[in-house]
Amino acid sequence: MTMTATSSRRDAVARLEPELASLVRRLEMTYRRRGYPMERAHYLLLALLLDGEKSSAELAEALGLDHSTVVRQVAAVQERGYATRVPHPRDGRSMLLRATPEAAAAVAAMRHTRCERLDRLLADWPEAEREQFGALLARFNAALVRSEREEAAATERSPRRAV
Repeated sequence: MTMTATSSRRDAVARLEPELASLVRRLEMTYRRRGYPMERAHYLLLALLLDGEKSSAELAEALGLDHSTVVRQVAAVQERGYATRVPHPRDGRSMLLRATPEAAAAVAAMRHTRCERLDRLLADWPEAEREQFGALLARFNAALVRSEREEAAATERSPRRAV
């Protein structure tokens, strides 16, 4: 990479960093202010369960969370009647989680509200830019997931230091 390309890349990253920080902050602020019907963590967990029954370990992997965190979230969605435990068809010792019809309705309502807001925010964007934004955001999210997995694998490989 040439010096100009390296400099240009650093400049682009330097412009992107505060925009991402602002985006994260505004999304958090909007989430708290709007009073959505369910927590974001529950929404993401239930959206995964709507794709099919999963173990808590599978949910933890898919969400990139510690297993104990997912166990707490599962307990909360079960308490609200959004998930039930069912026997694992191939392993009688373990259980899978299944979304309830109430979960499907709650996730659909929340998704509808979120999509309406996104539609308003992007109303003056040409369709091609909406598509491009979606594709780039999906690519960015995939890079984040890859990075998290690589960092976790590197942490697992590194020798533990004595305390």
